[in-house]
Amino acid sequence: MPLSDDERMMDHALAEARIALYQGVFPVGAVLAAGTRIVGRAHKTMASNHLSHAEMNLYHKVFVGDYNYARAENLTLYTTLEPCVMCFGTTLHLPVTRVVFAMTDDYGGCGATRLEPAPPRHLSRQVAVEGGVRRLDACRLFKEFLDNTTEAFWRQGGAQHFQAAVYAELNSAN
Repeated sequence: MPLSDDERMMDHALAEARIALYQGVFPVGAVLAAGTRIVGRAHKTMASNHLSHAEMNLYHKVFVGDYNYARAENLTLYTTLEPCVMCFGTTLHLPVTRVVFAMTDDYGGCGATRLEPAPPRHLSRQVAVEGGVRRLDACRLFKEFLDNTTEAFWRQGGAQHFQAAVYAELNSAN
């Protein structure tokens, strides 16, 4: 069966996540696309750094200076993990109209968060959110990271909700 456009774009985000994994960093990758044209790509770059998320790295690459992107271009963020509050909040400020993620983040994901009531600035800036695209592929990368990381946070059971979800997802797939 041929891959959908969302699956093809998520493949690019997964490739970015693999770069992070090979560098020993939590494997989150992100791609920004206008239709099937990739506008930018990035991955998480530092272990245990709260600002070096893949989405933030991507936005710093794409949205610099007097950028010419508008909501009419229907920009879609593809990311291997449901965005956190920082990344999702930043997305709301940018001309991104859609977020597609692979794996739900039960520990810190905010993709289902709705601003109710929305501040005036965000009333006309709705962002469509879809999860689960290439979920198992992302889970496999997260499992590989969890099985091999030397980061104390993860070795000492940090983000237990997330770790449990990764292993449960892969066990149910077998």
